[in-house]
Amino acid sequence: MRASFGTRDFEEARAVLAGAYGDHVPILHGEPDRFAFTTTVVQAGGLGLDSLHYGGLIENRFVLREDTLLVGLMRAGSLSYDDGSYQHVLATDELYWVRPDRPQQQLTEDVRFDFARLDLSALTRVAAEMSDLEPHQVRFHSRARGRARAERVRYWDATRRWIAEHVLADDALADEPLVRGEAFRSLALATVLAVPNTALDRLVDPVAPVPAAPEPATVRRAVAYIEEHAAEDIGLADVAAAARVTPRGLQAAFRRHRDQTPLEYLRRVRLDAAHRELEGADPTRGDTVAAIAARWGFAHPGRFSVYYRQTFGGSPGDTLRR
Repeated sequence: MRASFGTRDFEEARAVLAGAYGDHVPILHGEPDRFAFTTTVVQAGGLGLDSLHYGGLIENRFVLREDTLLVGLMRAGSLSYDDGSYQHVLATDELYWVRPDRPQQQLTEDVRFDFARLDLSALTRVAAEMSDLEPHQVRFHSRARGRARAERVRYWDATRRWIAEHVLADDALADEPLVRGEAFRSLALATVLAVPNTALDRLVDPVAPVPAAPEPATVRRAVAYIEEHAAEDIGLADVAAAARVTPRGLQAAFRRHRDQTPLEYLRRVRLDAAHRELEGADPTRGDTVAAIAARWGFAHPGRFSVYYRQTFGGSPGDTLRR
């Protein structure tokens, strides 16, 4: 599939970008008349090749789609970004990549970019084959962990250009599943060599430590929501909605990755909060175990005491009286 689009309507551009790259919160600065957006998109299976121009001064916050690694080269303009662990001002023809677990805050001015969007599951399988890792052990590092080497960036760029201009530009070729598969694999190999990642670490150092399997984004979102809203009246449906998954799917993910249910984790967070409050409480001021337990959702004092003793090895009354 190949398509071109252009607009001077900021909201139209935002909708197009959100459809391709994920949730966007853009803010247009400066003169609205300066704004312009054009893009050409070629999509073939799990590989998307995009060229875009984003004119004007734009502040942008976005979270990439979970199933995608975004890699690109800025051809013109300026871009500064902050992914929560690293801040950087991008140079022209410097490799830029965005992981789906890293929210981005950007400031761009009159940028022109050539991007590749790669299906993350398929990409990690290619990386695993290269390095003898398991797919779940493949992770792409943040920019804070290192820069891409110049010669590998040139190789990545040449591979992307060849696929865009000589493979996917030919509709008859692009319709062939084997051609699409080989195109994806070629760019995936170039990406693994260019973007710092655990598979590349293993290729460079065969005895490099193997990372543990990361928790999926759905579990991380659920955990963050529970920890932020534990003092509120929330249930499984609320947590699942925040995690962008069904309650049944969230239950399965927690069982698989944490060996507990989301509500068991919520209970533990509340129990920890009650424990901290008991440690700082003063019975001479009228603080009681029952009141603190109720404040954290434990309406039955006896059951609260059982949970508390199982977790902390003593009674809540003993903690309060210390």
